[in-house]
Amino acid sequence: KMIKPDIASDIVISAQKKLMEFLTDVDINKTSAPIVGQFAYNLVAEMLGLEDPYQHLKDEYNQLALELYDEVKGIVDSAKDPLFEAIAVAALGNTIDFAAQHQIDLIGDFKNFSLQSFKINDYNEFKKSLEIINRNEGQLLILADNCGEIVFDKLLVETIKKLYPDLEIIVAVRSKPIINDATLKDAEFIGLTNIVKVIESCPVPGIDLPSATEEFKKYFHEKNGIILSKGQGNFETMYGMEIPNKELFYLLKAKCVLMERIFKAKIGDLIFKKKTANF
Repeated sequence: KMIKPDIASDIVISAQKKLMEFLTDVDINKTSAPIVGQFAYNLVAEMLGLEDPYQHLKDEYNQLALELYDEVKGIVDSAKDPLFEAIAVAALGNTIDFAAQHQIDLIGDFKNFSLQSFKINDYNEFKKSLEIINRNEGQLLILADNCGEIVFDKLLVETIKKLYPDLEIIVAVRSKPIINDATLKDAEFIGLTNIVKVIESCPVPGIDLPSATEEFKKYFHEKNGIILSKGQGNFETMYGMEIPNKELFYLLKAKCVLMERIFKAKIGDLIFKKKTANF
């Protein structure tokens, strides 16, 4: 109704019934929220007759982030530890999520971001791993999350490239429009494709290997290196996944009760967690 106020009620009711049938048929205990989200999004797109119902909102937040870019880049470049500062900015960019039940205040977050701290901070482990893969010709695969946020992922990539100019970096975005997740169109719009290789991953708001592109599977499985997983959707679909030859780091902002329980954090806390045998 927000996107198309004049839509007929019977169309909305029909979509609601289809969603309820889907939820009845699946094992909800074994089905992650992003997979449910994909089904619901496809219903919305079909109902509205739009491939990308949220395109106007995505454009708005990409533009907002671009307007903040120069100021935030100045803060990162002048920091004592630019890499840590860029990671903090990339985590705060995860605020931009239309699917999360919270009010978006991106400008307020950036005005106060220097006062925020990570509830879990495995930054030192990440930096050590970066240095190792840089020496050993490894690879950094960044799993992007939302539009707008991807502008600050670009800043993170630029910062890493300054420190490790020979390191192979790949950024993966969604292979189809899904909610407000970043796609190749967003990456091109903000200039990310001008500085780093960008590939398409999956058509879901997370990582679903059966539906992933062959190119993504190649980079996901081949070559030693690091995977930097951005956001809750990627975390939820990768939680418990074993990935040989890769170290996995999660970078996100806790946005729901489930994240509170898993990370023993509060909603709004920043999380930078390395996957271990016990996690």
